[in-house]
Amino acid sequence: MIECNELAGKIVQRVTVYEDGDCGPEVNFEFADGTTFNVCLTSRVEAKLTIDEGGEPREIRSYVEAD
Repeated sequence: MIECNELAGKIVQRVTVYEDGDCGPEVNFEFADGTTFNVCLTSRVEAKLTIDEGGEPREIRSYVEAD
């Protein structure tokens, strides 16, 4: 299990589901504060929270399921 406590209380503006993303199926959540949460749906759960401040997105936190 992965807990994503940084997401609590955020306001979701958009959710996009990609059938064939960079790492297979993925879900992208865009929040009102400018952050984005991306979840790759593979046999191993990987997710990351990023923010785009007008340039290259900066990773705030990476979530990886323990083996």
